Amino acid sequence: MEDLVSAAGGVCAVSALICVMRMIAGGTRLKGQAELIAKLVLAASVISLFSEGTISFEVPDINYGSVQDFSASEQLYDDELIKQTGENISEVLRGQLEAAGIDAEKIETEVNILADGSIIINRVIISSADNEAAADIIRSSLGQETEVVNGNS
Repeated sequence: MEDLVSAAGGVCAVSALICVMRMIAGGTRLKGQAELIAKLVLAASVISLFSEGTISFEVPDINYGSVQDFSASEQLYDDELIKQTGENISEVLRGQLEAAGIDAEKIETEVNILADGSIIINRVIISSADNEAAADIIRSSLGQETEVVNGNS
C-alpha cells in the first residue's frame, strides 16, 4: 500500500511540475521540450506501478454455461428442425394432392433426423374426403413402405 501512495504522490508531483513549467516557459520552444520530458517521466511513473506489481488487474472467471446448457439448446434446435422439416414435407404433399384434385383438411408428417443428416419419414397422418386416393399419391411420392394413417378416425 505504501508503494501505491508514493506512486500517487509522484504522479501528482510530476503533474504539478508540468503546470509550473507551462507558466514559466510561456510560449517558447523550451516549453514544448520541457513538457515532453515531464510527460515521459509521468508515463514512466505510471508504467512502473504496473511493472512492479503495485497495481494488478484480475480477469474474473466468466461462466460460459455448462455442458448441460449446451445440450439443452442443441435439443431445442433439433426439435425445431424436426418440426420445420415435417411442416415443409406436409406442404409439398398438400401441393401434390391439390394438383391431383384432392382437398386435404389436415396433413401431418412425423419425421426423424439421424445423426448423419438423413431424414426418415415415419408416418403421414391425413384427413381428406378420399383418403385412399390421397394415400396412393403420398406413397408414390415418399415410397410404398410409407405408413399413411387416416386422421379422421
